[in-house]
Amino acid sequence: MCHNGRFYVFMLPVVDVWAARGRARCGDRDGALPQMRAATNDLFHAGQHSHGIPATGFLVETLLERGTRGDVAEAEAAIDRLATAPADERLVIRDAWLLRIRALLARARGDEATYRDYRDRYRAMATSLGFERHKGGPRRCRDGGNLRACPACLERDHI
Repeated sequence: MCHNGRFYVFMLPVVDVWAARGRARCGDRDGALPQMRAATNDLFHAGQHSHGIPATGFLVETLLERGTRGDVAEAEAAIDRLATAPADERLVIRDAWLLRIRALLARARGDEATYRDYRDRYRAMATSLGFERHKGGPRRCRDGGNLRACPACLERDHI
């Protein structure tokens, strides 16, 4: 991705999303969200929809984890933008991400039936596609270089 010691400019929003995600995972959601929003918007405005898929997922997760007034509505708007963005019909990863973040949104709203429906559809898709990490149930996570059992991953309904 580097040429003559320089980074391709079109990849900077991708780097920004990942940096913001790391910041959010360390507990600074308020500080991470402006960077994550801006980078995700840049990706969509530049037509980089394939990079916008995980960026939207990270944005929605972070908003719902923070859970302040307006975060659920913003998460829903981000999901709607992803769902209506142009995409290659063969790009099933978008469908998987949409099922997952719609499940998270339903859970945040307290809609247990819708949550279970999206969760089960997401798990079935992940299993059919061989996405081992996304099948649900206990698994191992990498956290700060130390492999350990992640408490969130051990939750029965974790998706």
